[in-house]
Amino acid sequence: MLSRRTLLIGTGVTTAGAGAGYYMWPGFDPRYQEILDETHKPVEIWPHDKRALTMQLVRHATLAANSHNTQPWLFEAGGNTIRIRADADRRCPIVDPDDRHVMASLGCATENLVLAAKAAGINTQVEFVTSSRHVIVTMTTGLPDRTAAYEAIVERQTTRAPFDPAALSNDDLAALESSTQKRGVRARFLTARKDLDGLKQFVVEGNTAQCKDKAFVRELGDWIRFNQTHVSETRDGLYAGSSGNPNFPRWLGQHAFPFVFTADAENPKYAAQLDGSAGAVILYAETDGPEGWFNVGRASQRFQLEATARNIRTSFINQPVEVSAVRGAFQKWLGDGLRPALVLRFGRGKTLPPSLRRPVAAVLKYA
Repeated sequence: MLSRRTLLIGTGVTTAGAGAGYYMWPGFDPRYQEILDETHKPVEIWPHDKRALTMQLVRHATLAANSHNTQPWLFEAGGNTIRIRADADRRCPIVDPDDRHVMASLGCATENLVLAAKAAGINTQVEFVTSSRHVIVTMTTGLPDRTAAYEAIVERQTTRAPFDPAALSNDDLAALESSTQKRGVRARFLTARKDLDGLKQFVVEGNTAQCKDKAFVRELGDWIRFNQTHVSETRDGLYAGSSGNPNFPRWLGQHAFPFVFTADAENPKYAAQLDGSAGAVILYAETDGPEGWFNVGRASQRFQLEATARNIRTSFINQPVEVSAVRGAFQKWLGDGLRPALVLRFGRGKTLPPSLRRPVAAVLKYA
């Protein structure tokens, strides 16, 4: 969600896979579609049983965007509250050493939970506890309100497919801009081609640095899921099929990844993605700290849901904010006086297979 990368399988590897009994290994798994259907199933009628209701709220929360699809969250339900904490075992210390993406991921999950609660007839109050970096969502009885943003939760995805570069309507742009308006958060939209070309240079520069960083490549590779069996077992990570790539034997993918994930292979794809986007948005926290990053995550999720509701696709292009050697020049180029937190591109385009999520029972406990 917040720091996804595309696995590129080189032509030579593809040919070898096709010629070596491609369908003779368990790359396609019937569990994948079953898990996908269960995870992304819309709620027709909200359950009255409190425990069942809580599980549905948390399921919606876990469909939020998050870095590398590590799903770095834990939920604790008790009384009229749900607490959301970071899962330290799912950090990515190379790409996210100070947990900016983790805090933003908690913000994304919180936004989904608030919208789902509203649809179920529950009012919410959100408190971010800075001292312990966790969230308290307090719930009270309200009136059901199934918003378009809520309906989009089960459909939203980070899509690496090409977009249509045609400009969006003024109505669409106004709605997207409005969705990012949250206290403590600023947004900068880029729709002029010269601005997108400028952004492209920073994305390519950041991606080049990351591809050359062995520790980064190793960390990213740990979260790649190369086939349906692999992703059905873990129910997390970056499934190759969600990036438009074929299923591959796990051993082959793990062996090949460090050799095919190169700047020469990846940079043209990112350049083409930006050339084929209608625009991009940069999100900033007015206060550069955990609560600010959390609020940026909430604004980011609202933006993605508004886009999804309007049949507009989105994906993260965070290289310029993740690489310290690039970030300073990027911030200066933007000229907004704040450190950029998240960058997304947007445009109309096709969907790809959604990523999976871990079972609710694996992330939820009761006080």
